Amino acid sequence: MPLDGLRAWIGEVERKLGMRTRVFLVLATIAIGGAGAAIYLALDTREDAVSESDVRDLQERLEEQIATGGAATVPTPAPVEPTEPQPQPAPSPEPGADQDGDDATGESSGATPGGGVGVAEAGSKAPLRELANEAKQETAAAEAAPSK
Repeated sequence: MPLDGLRAWIGEVERKLGMRTRVFLVLATIAIGGAGAAIYLALDTREDAVSESDVRDLQERLEEQIATGGAATVPTPAPVEPTEPQPQPAPSPEPGADQDGDDATGESSGATPGGGVGVAEAGSKAPLRELANEAKQETAAAEAAPSK
């Protein structure tokens, strides 16, 4: 009977060895795939890398552009002229709103009773109006100045 015990023990060792072999093969496959990816990325990076001659060419082009007043080659956007704000129609009263602009909860709706613009909206348009007025003044001053 000791022979049956040895056969059982050898079977157990064989199963463990088979499992270890499969795990080793999976890990080896992963390692080979990772190495292949690393090689591909290294070659791709080398091809896309900037060489010293590329840097020198770029420096020369920039120096030429600066020497010739390179601002002329860069397109500048046309200035946007401010426009006068269009009058907005008076909002229709909401159900539950009082005549003084307060809703049923007592909070102000932001519009004035006459349908005008509230403080929050007027504050955002004030800088635009100032810019428009300044532009008009500068244009009038330039037209009034005697041309030589």
